[in-house]
Amino acid sequence: MKLVKEAFGSTLWRGFEFEPWHLYRSFLPFASSSLYELYGHLSDPVQVFSISGKFSGGFIPLSEDARNAQEVAEAKLSDLPKKFDEDGRKVTNYEAEFTEHDVRNGVVTCAAISQDGSHVALGFGNGFIEVADINLQRTISRFQSDPPNHPVWIEFILGANAQIATEDTDGNISVLSRGTRSVPCGAPPSGDYPALTALWSNGYFIIRVTRSQNWYRNVALLYFSGEPSIRLLASPSAPFILSDPQLSSTPLRHTVGFSPGGRYVSAFDANCALVWSTDTSELVAQYCVHKSKFWIFNPGYVLPLSYLVPTPVFGDHAVDLTLDEGTTHVQSSEPDSRHDTDESWLKCPFYDLSPTMTRLGERNKASAYSSAIGRVPFLSIQSSSSIPLVFFNGQVELMVELKYCPVFTNVNPSSSENKPWYGDLLFQDESIPSPYHFPRASKDGTRFLLQGKLRAPVVVDISQVVV
Repeated sequence: MKLVKEAFGSTLWRGFEFEPWHLYRSFLPFASSSLYELYGHLSDPVQVFSISGKFSGGFIPLSEDARNAQEVAEAKLSDLPKKFDEDGRKVTNYEAEFTEHDVRNGVVTCAAISQDGSHVALGFGNGFIEVADINLQRTISRFQSDPPNHPVWIEFILGANAQIATEDTDGNISVLSRGTRSVPCGAPPSGDYPALTALWSNGYFIIRVTRSQNWYRNVALLYFSGEPSIRLLASPSAPFILSDPQLSSTPLRHTVGFSPGGRYVSAFDANCALVWSTDTSELVAQYCVHKSKFWIFNPGYVLPLSYLVPTPVFGDHAVDLTLDEGTTHVQSSEPDSRHDTDESWLKCPFYDLSPTMTRLGERNKASAYSSAIGRVPFLSIQSSSSIPLVFFNGQVELMVELKYCPVFTNVNPSSSENKPWYGDLLFQDESIPSPYHFPRASKDGTRFLLQGKLRAPVVVDISQVVV
């Protein structure tokens, strides 16, 4: 027990009671300390893959060039100038790491995992991208962007494990696949921060949302079923009447997605929700959002708890609806055939979980939310010093170290100094913080990426411990 506390810190123990199984299954896979040295030889149902190979799952295999860049970066970190916050605590000096080329070259700026969870793509600060097969423990492909800007997002497309789409810091989008040259797609409108992306499960579409106050004016859909192309989706014909004009909000990873059959795509923030047709790029529905942290996408099945069905606002005006006026009725968990097709999905693309959430505590809210979204892993983050809990299908499946918490970044910062440029970046307005972080994951959710504040991610495999 003492070794566990030393490895994870005393602040992680407040308000929690741990069974021996929780300690073994949750802490051991992540412990590269004396705890792992003592017990790492035991069989562990949770597998963790890393570029160092220090954990239970094995390696995220890299090319020799990438391994050398990592070693050089680690060696030079201690020589960089130190930086401290207002309380005198040492913090990451992002400017120094970015300026020092030998350090930047070894930093993973973004990563992706394939739909089946077998392949990982890592983008580095020198503009290289490597695709690795973690099942077969080998590097598949290595690409160099031209110009050598570092990538800001990567997505696996078309169901081909080694075929990816990516965007660099200049907004240039390309398709890369083994044995072929880069296929440029163009450069859609960009914001001050890397764009948010979501992939349709079949890999034919990517929705790209700029992180800006008027994000809905620059939403693009990337098509890959034929010649790669980019289309801007229609923006609302009239300004929104915001539920709270003081909020300047942008969508988060879990608030952007596709209908089950891919005929529609949607996104929402703290004020508005929109649905577009992927066939015509036209706006087909819009909503006023209230209590956005209680909203979820229709996941394609009937929810196991009570919810509200928001009423859409159509036409040229957005009417400011109150909660009572903006919803129809409370639903039950009875089977409903509406979820069989995209057309029925369009009748209810969003659920409002307010009836359930308003009567639950914070821990139970996370469990209810997890039950509603199903096999989608997420980190519940209640404070900067509390242990991150990984929820999956309504249950807490893991408790991980604080270093795997995302880096919180205000979308409207007063200063651009010391701005993070790698890791799990959670962009949000400080007035409406999200308690959840949704990592990139395989289609079934049993393998997911965690990078947190670190310079390289790990792949977590919970397939042996979930039903």
